[in-house]
Amino acid sequence: MQGLQRILVGVDFNEKTSELPLPTQEAIKKGLWLAETTGAQLTLLTVLPEGAASEDGQPGIDGNENLSSLVNSQINQILEANPHDGVQVASKFASGRGWYELIQEVLREEIDLLIVGTREKNVAKRMLYGSTGMKLLRKCPCPVWITRPETDPLEVSTIVAADDLSPVSDKVLHAAVSTAQLIDARLLVVHAADYPLEGAMMRTECSQEDLDNYREKIRADAEKEIFDRLSMTDYRTIQQGTQILVQGGPADSVVEQVINDNDADLLVMGTIGRGGIPGFLIGNTAERLLPALNCSVLAIKPDDFVSPVKVG
Repeated sequence: MQGLQRILVGVDFNEKTSELPLPTQEAIKKGLWLAETTGAQLTLLTVLPEGAASEDGQPGIDGNENLSSLVNSQINQILEANPHDGVQVASKFASGRGWYELIQEVLREEIDLLIVGTREKNVAKRMLYGSTGMKLLRKCPCPVWITRPETDPLEVSTIVAADDLSPVSDKVLHAAVSTAQLIDARLLVVHAADYPLEGAMMRTECSQEDLDNYREKIRADAEKEIFDRLSMTDYRTIQQGTQILVQGGPADSVVEQVINDNDADLLVMGTIGRGGIPGFLIGNTAERLLPALNCSVLAIKPDDFVSPVKVG
């Protein structure tokens, strides 16, 4: 999170009441706090539905009340209730599809981090079931932080970093370390070990000792590689400590179990880039994992990521 210059928060609202849902309020608070901590500029973008306009052409509800004024009033209440000395805050409005307009703003303004709230519990089963959140994870070129509902965004005590030893995992580790430093959280780096020769060894009726030794070597090699890459960060300054956890099993199951066992508040994960193809697919592991989570997610994009959205 070090080096942030421009932060964008997506402001959602209830189209029937014009009220800002709790997850959006929390996303704004997190943006304010992070902007004050890092010195970044903060932009709040509200995307209004197409066609929601009053007789004078201004966005409105039922052609009368000015929707932008109602939303701005609630935003101002949040700003007044949350001190943010020295933070430059701009409030903008756009009209169209939420995820598309947010990515357009990211591209135009070279945003370093996008923060959005999750769906409320009465709308979706779990946090990332919403189509907007999934589209942002798939298509947004900058890191995306999706905050869970009903949690204080400033009270993160445990961060889990999912490390699959891919190139993007280097960025995951740096982001997780700097976030743990900012929030004063402990950091758990998790890797799901794969044993490619296990099946062949079992078919040759090797001893259980040989099989255990093979698994242990895989785990030890992975732990050493993670430690070596962690050594390239300043993780030693994390006050609450850092731990490496290497466990065998499917990646989605291993990561979910660690999150649940440690009551983790934030998962930092990398996304999968597809070389030569605009955009990316999240991948089977994340597709299975994300809907089951009850924590916030910070998704980091690989260097070769290309957004399919172009500046309009």
